Parts: sequence; structure tokens; C-alpha cells
Amino acid sequence: MDPIKVIKNEEYLAVAQGILDQARHKVDICTYKFELSKRPDAQGLNSLIGTLYDLAIIDVRIRVLLNTTGKRSGLTRINENAGRVLKRHGLEVRTLPDGRCQHAKILIVDGCLGIIGSHNWSPKSMTDNFEVSVVFYGAQYLVRIQEHFEKIWEGSRKL
Repeated sequence: MDPIKVIKNEEYLAVAQGILDQARHKVDICTYKFELSKRPDAQGLNSLIGTLYDLAIIDVRIRVLLNTTGKRSGLTRINENAGRVLKRHGLEVRTLPDGRCQHAKILIVDGCLGIIGSHNWSPKSMTDNFEVSVVFYGAQYLVRIQEHFEKIWEGSRKL
């Protein structure tokens, strides 16, 4: 297996599922948009979200950093709604302070598997948009981004 792989469009769903299936201790997620949806095109995304809930039940620490602008925009409402639901399922949810935009799209599992790219956690991003992300297999590729996540997480506020 290549230590670095480019994925596009709907390939994200299967790759992210495979990475989440290997989680034992911690999952860190940053996304600009985290949309909970019952639409038919959200089935794959809902499966990923269900995996997060299952991991939280077995005491895997799940941290999600969402974008909120402080304004009552549609995006803020979508993310705040998702944040409330995620918290009810045992996930930790935060946002950047002072309305700072959180635009990164990152998934890191146990510090050694990760995806960084353009995919939001939304049905449209997974099925309709042109998206590209890079998968990293190995802690050596993720150590700096994990350190950056830790710094941002510590400065973030609970949703």
C-alpha cells in the first residue's frame, strides 16, 4: 500500500470508513460543514457518522472542530445542529473563538492514519461536488498536522 494516496469525489466515503474502522483510541475531525441529513444521497455519510457514534460507545475519544461564524447564517445553524446531536452521542465538539473561520478538512485516526483535503462532511461534498483529498498512512506524515490540531483544539471553545 502506498503511504500517500489521492482520493476524489465519492472515494472519500469508503476510504474514511476503512480508516475509522481501525480507530482504537482517538479520532480528530475538522470540517467547515458537518451536515446531518435524511436525504437518500446522505446514506454513505450517515454510515460514517454512525461509525463515530459506535466508536464513542467503546470509549474512543472523538473530537470534532466545526465552523461557526457567530452569525445566524445557514451554515452556522447546520453546524450547531450537528454539534448538538454529536454531543448527545458522546462526541466532543468545539468551534474557533471570535467567529474565526474553521475551513480545514481533516480526519486523523490514532495519530497514524489521516485524510486532508477539500471534503466537507456533507452529502453534497460526498456525492455531487468535485473534491480531492490526500490519505496518509503513517504517523510520520501526520505528526505536524496532529500538533497543529492540538494547538487549535486547546484554543477553541466548546459548542
